[in-house]
Amino acid sequence: MSTAKQRMSRPDDARALRSRQALQSALLALIKESSFDQISIRDITAYAGVSYPVFFRRYATKEQLLEDIATDEVRRVLALTTPMFDSSTGGESIRALCHYIHEHRSLWTRLLTGGAAPAMREEFRRIAEEIGQSRERQNPWLPVELAASFIVSGLFEILAWWMRQPADYPIENIVVFIDTLIVRSTGRPVDVQLVDPVARD
Repeated sequence: MSTAKQRMSRPDDARALRSRQALQSALLALIKESSFDQISIRDITAYAGVSYPVFFRRYATKEQLLEDIATDEVRRVLALTTPMFDSSTGGESIRALCHYIHEHRSLWTRLLTGGAAPAMREEFRRIAEEIGQSRERQNPWLPVELAASFIVSGLFEILAWWMRQPADYPIENIVVFIDTLIVRSTGRPVDVQLVDPVARD
């Protein structure tokens, strides 16, 4: 669980949830107009229509608010990527991922190409590694942290590039990019024999 979510007071309380959603919406709207570094906590609370102290009952910093937003969205998207490494359903999963991003294009454009991009990249990496540790690996010889870093970097760059293209850019092309550059190169079983570093000494 993220630090931001740990800080939330009574997360099942309706008022707490409303203020959390208001703060998230405010930051996302402000990121569209300014870089993350230029946005202050007072800007966020004023836009959200909540008092300054309410912010600190939920989060310690604006970075934690951004982490909260990123975590929710990244988990949702990475859950869609898990089946894409299955050869029988991979294409459908990649399409589902791309359609989700396209349907929420405004949000993802802000997250991937604006001031939130560094936090999003880190959240992608962290959650992908967490998922990689918990599911069966197609290529046990490939270190989890290396695979997670490679997959996340590739996926992040493809999606960020897509968000900079015109809104009518063909989704099918993005499916091809993800399948060819990421899935085929890392997600399908490959018989590889690595050199044992101990044996070389």
